[in-house]
Amino acid sequence: MASGGMTMPQTLTLDHVSPATRLLEKRRQMFEVQEALDAQKEEFARREEAFRRREEGLRQKDLELQESLIKFNKFLQENESKRNRADKRASEESRVRRQKEEEIVKLQAGLNTMRKEYTVLEEQLAKGIKYQTFLERMQMRYSEEYPEIMDLLKRHQTLTGANNDLISRQREHEQINEEERAKFASFTKQGKTNMLNYNNQIASLQKELENATAKAAEGADLLDASIRKASAETLEVGQVLMAVKNLLQRCTSKQHGENLKHIDIKNQQDDGGHHVDHKKDGEDDAAGAALQLKGERAKGDLNIIAAYINDFRSIVNDYNKQERKRPRQQNSSPSAPTAASPTAAAAADVSKETKTGVLSES
Repeated sequence: MASGGMTMPQTLTLDHVSPATRLLEKRRQMFEVQEALDAQKEEFARREEAFRRREEGLRQKDLELQESLIKFNKFLQENESKRNRADKRASEESRVRRQKEEEIVKLQAGLNTMRKEYTVLEEQLAKGIKYQTFLERMQMRYSEEYPEIMDLLKRHQTLTGANNDLISRQREHEQINEEERAKFASFTKQGKTNMLNYNNQIASLQKELENATAKAAEGADLLDASIRKASAETLEVGQVLMAVKNLLQRCTSKQHGENLKHIDIKNQQDDGGHHVDHKKDGEDDAAGAALQLKGERAKGDLNIIAAYINDFRSIVNDYNKQERKRPRQQNSSPSAPTAASPTAAAAADVSKETKTGVLSES
């Protein structure tokens, strides 16, 4: 049987042999296995040596490759630095070239400008020659006033400066005039606007005045109506107070007023209550306090009148009862009247007069 390049000893099948034979067979197999193992060890040692030599060769080649790589990197770095230096020098030369080109353009433009100025100066010189000739002739003609040509030029400069000054002043005055015109126009416009506003305010105030006048007239009418109403009410109150006073005078006059002392009771009550009423009057208005006092007195007088009327009514009723109980034979003897007859008659008379006066004056 072969496995992994090694030949294993064959195993014999001895089922019916003695143990010694089996032992020998086992030893033979052991020797064969040992030989195969030694052969395999030699093979492994040979292969290991071959692998070691190959590994050393590869290690040497790797070292050589690293050295060559280092040399190549140095070569690349040198080339890169050379290229950078070349690029820098090229960019510097390009910048210098552009700068020189710009300087050339500027110098060319300056040259063109100077040529134009030269042309202009030549033209001005050609034009100024006639002025030079004119100035020389004028100086020769007026040599006493202007000994030199510069005197003529200074005089011209003085007159030119005065003319320019006058022109600038004229412009300033024109500008001031325009500003004043604008201010006047604005002031006029504002004045018209203010006038319109004032007219509107006057119309509004006139309307308010008319409304206020109408309200004042209406208030005056209301005041007159209230005064007339107050006068009528005052007159009516006065009439009522007068009627009460007349009724009280009728009730307290004559004999029945002396017999019935309601007026004395009322005077005592008034004496006890006047102090409080006058104390209240001092706090209120004088006219209102006086009117209130008169009303209070009228109420007291009406209470007295009511008491008198009630008494008169009781007297009349008592008299009528006595008249009904009196026998008829009294008519044949008129010399024996009762004591209450004159009083009852007087009470009936006063009661009738009181009722008549109250109804008439009310």
